[in-house]
Amino acid sequence: MRKILVLARASALSAALCAIPCYASGDTERGAPKTTESSSGANGRYWTLADQLIVPRLWSVTVAADGKSAAYVTRVADAASNKTDARLILADLESGESREVLRSPWIDQVRRIPGSSAWSALVDRGQGVQLYRIEADGRVDPIVVHPATAKFGDIDGRLFPGVAHAPITVGVRAYSWSPDGRRLFHITLDSVSDQGKILLDEKVSEQRGLRRLTGQATASLHLRAANGQVTLIARRPRTDLLSTMSKGDVVWNKDGFQFPVMDTDNSGGQRRVTMAWSFSDKRAREIASTRDYVYWQMVGPRGGQLSTEGFGDQREIVEVGEDGKRHSYGKHPFSIGHGATFGGARSPDAQTTAVSIRALDDPRFGIGVVTRDGVRPIWSDGSLTKCDFTPTLAIAACLAESQTQPPTLVTVDVRSGRTMRVASVSPEHEKITPLQVTPRAWTNRYGHKVSGYIVWPRGYQKGQRYPAIVVTHGNDADQRFALQDNQWEYPVQTFAERGYVILLINEASSRLNPEIRAADQAWGLQGKALPPEKMRELLWLTAAASFEDAVTELAREGIVDPQRVGIAGYSRGSQLVNVAMTQSNFFRAASSGDGGYLEPVAAADMPESYIAVFGGLPYDPQALPNYLALSPSLRAGEACGAILQQVAAPHAASIDFYRALRKAAVPTQISLFPGESAASDETHVFHIPSNRMAAMQENIAWFDYWLLDKRDPESPFADRYAGWDAMKGALPARCR
Repeated sequence: MRKILVLARASALSAALCAIPCYASGDTERGAPKTTESSSGANGRYWTLADQLIVPRLWSVTVAADGKSAAYVTRVADAASNKTDARLILADLESGESREVLRSPWIDQVRRIPGSSAWSALVDRGQGVQLYRIEADGRVDPIVVHPATAKFGDIDGRLFPGVAHAPITVGVRAYSWSPDGRRLFHITLDSVSDQGKILLDEKVSEQRGLRRLTGQATASLHLRAANGQVTLIARRPRTDLLSTMSKGDVVWNKDGFQFPVMDTDNSGGQRRVTMAWSFSDKRAREIASTRDYVYWQMVGPRGGQLSTEGFGDQREIVEVGEDGKRHSYGKHPFSIGHGATFGGARSPDAQTTAVSIRALDDPRFGIGVVTRDGVRPIWSDGSLTKCDFTPTLAIAACLAESQTQPPTLVTVDVRSGRTMRVASVSPEHEKITPLQVTPRAWTNRYGHKVSGYIVWPRGYQKGQRYPAIVVTHGNDADQRFALQDNQWEYPVQTFAERGYVILLINEASSRLNPEIRAADQAWGLQGKALPPEKMRELLWLTAAASFEDAVTELAREGIVDPQRVGIAGYSRGSQLVNVAMTQSNFFRAASSGDGGYLEPVAAADMPESYIAVFGGLPYDPQALPNYLALSPSLRAGEACGAILQQVAAPHAASIDFYRALRKAAVPTQISLFPGESAASDETHVFHIPSNRMAAMQENIAWFDYWLLDKRDPESPFADRYAGWDAMKGALPARCR
């Protein structure tokens, strides 16, 4: 059984349910918060780690056809059971009355059933994920039940890694109702085992670095007619990711429907193919294909594809028809098409389309109403996310949230743009006295503009310099509430309660800069190759410069103590942290979460991507200088700041970086967090509450020690101090 560097689950949770001390309020200065409440917490209470743990992840909203009620799903950590549950809430949009009707390990794809007052959803009720009908009174009945054999999640025999949920078995993967509710398209999965077989060639290659065989499955696409007859449309292999990972991406018309699949072309590359099924012929045919992955598609009032073009603060919104004709809706200070919030909707007369829009300077989400006359934005005080619209496009139900506003269910009158609060999604967080959060933009030494937020210590005092931590994940620091996808297990709000200035910073956006867009496209193998030195500068070095320059600016303003600055980030943020720590000695401490891209050991798993970045593979003599210039493990001897790595699985790349740092006598530690059992791993976005709590506690202990020279004898990690003392004492002379 592998060694796990975390605390016992029960003790880790119970030890953290305590309040955090706060700081006195004081004067203000340029960009600093204005004091709006006393530091005594008279208007509420302050953040604790228990509050961080139970911030709900917002999954989806579905509004009833008559606009009188809505269903929404959140995922919330439950400390008592040490699980993260999905909760289905039904809300009356007029009275605000809400009730939980279903709790399950998995609830997804909640949709209204056309022609009825009921909902449908994919739910795990003990038989794996199946399709159910949910009545307004809360009654739940099966619609499609298929033997659940294919497993999702990081576990033995898993099909695909889980994003942030426990390993689950899946019978029904996706579905879609026809507009009249008489037909049902659905996809089922069946596992295909390679256990006991001799694997050849690519099947051997795809097991590289894994401790368990990759699961195999076929996806079966079905159509159920109005009379109940079910027709098998196609059976797709595991390599068809569009089918296996589908959300029911079907476009219905009077003659049939269209659906996407993924195929392999003659060169071995994957291509997206659009298929059309005919009700009359009862067969499917290919109608279009492309190697480019289109993650978002929305038809405009003229029947063409909507998109945003250009760069800078004024981007042009256009609609391009199948004939290639282009119509411009003018330039606007926002972009459209963000699947992370909602896809979009079109009115029955096809004259109006509603899309998600995002502003950049103070990144927030809203609704864009597109008609032939132009684009009309609808904004709230923060962001409008997970919106769903009535069939007439008259009313939307959305979740409204911001950096300081906990999520609430709201309705939006699309014609007037008026937003009305319905009910709180998280009443516990509304009891917390909000911290002050200020949007901020910086221009780095390369001339690239970045956006972000300053989270101020409670009771900030002018003239006092504060320790600071930069937190990044890439580009999702925006007006959303304590977003786990952005801040991971770096407890931003609790750090602020402890007296830290927190800088939530995005990397430079490719929507603002054509050079960075070109580098992004080259990295994604969809654009012209760039020289490795330009890739290095535009995708990594400019981000590290942004973090340093933002802190320097606040230090000049007398806000931040430049000698007490740390940095943290996971996934894409982990890359940026590792590069920042090995390219300069600006940061005294870092926490790097579940990443390792850029390490030579991972090149064989994604050779095309590494060739795009480095100009070749590690054993190519011409490419080796590029690895030496960027790969963190090869630059470990340049680092000085203390580096913690927290990982969900024993990634070879993370371990290589750890070993290189140890050899270079750089203070470092790597922590591996356990999965559901000895045969499973934690997920990339942690879902096990005890792991989340332990990771947050470990980050607090790490930064308190290395930035503040602070030891807390009550910390669950107090036994680490002696080892950290030894690391500090062994610092190389160049770091002193």
